[in-house]
Amino acid sequence: MFTEDQATAAMSELKNPDVASWELFAETINFKVYRRGVNGSALKEYKVLGSYSDLPAKYLLRAYTDLNYRKTWDKNMAGWQKLEEDRLHFTSKFPWPLSPRDYVYELRVQEFNGGVYCVNGKSVADPAMPEKSGTVRVDEYRQDVVIQPTDDGKGCNIWFGYFDNPKGSIPSSIVNWAARVGVPSFLDSIKKAGHSLMEMDEKVSA
Repeated sequence: MFTEDQATAAMSELKNPDVASWELFAETINFKVYRRGVNGSALKEYKVLGSYSDLPAKYLLRAYTDLNYRKTWDKNMAGWQKLEEDRLHFTSKFPWPLSPRDYVYELRVQEFNGGVYCVNGKSVADPAMPEKSGTVRVDEYRQDVVIQPTDDGKGCNIWFGYFDNPKGSIPSSIVNWAARVGVPSFLDSIKKAGHSLMEMDEKVSA
C-alpha cells in the first residue's frame, strides 16, 4: 500500500511530472502515458498522468473498484471472483489468438486527507485459486492509483502506475497497440462509466 507521503509525492507529479527516465508514449487531450523499461528486459512499466474536469473523485473510484459494475463497461474484462483477505481473482480477455490472462491480487483502498483516494493492487499467490488450463496466470502485477479532487470538487486529478508480465511470446505490435490505443480507450470508457453512475444517483435523488 502507498503511505500518505507516497500519495502526496504522486499528486505533486500532476503539477511537476518526474519523467526524466520515462518515454512519452501516448497522449490524449487530458492524459499523458509514459513508459520505461524494467530491469533491462523487454517488459515495460507505465505511468499515466491527467485529469477529468467533470468527474468527481468518488465516481471514478466507484467505476474502477466496483467490479460488478465494471463488468458492464470494461470490454476486456471476462470475469472476477472475490477471495479471502482482500484478494480478488480477475480474468482479462486478450486479442485472438492469445489466451486470456488471469490475476490473483490483493486490492486495498485508502482515503487520505482532502478526499484523496489511493488504490493499490499487487499480485499474490493463493492456493484457493490454482491456475486453469487455457488461461495464463500473470504472477507479476501491480497497480497504484491516486485520485485527487480538483479544487472545485467537480473533477479529479489522476496518477496511475502499472506493471505486469503477461508471459508468452506476445508480438511487440500487440503490446504497443495495447498501450497506445488500449490505455486511452480505457480512460475514455471509465469516464463514461463514472458519468453513468452520476446520472443514476441524480435520478434516485430527484
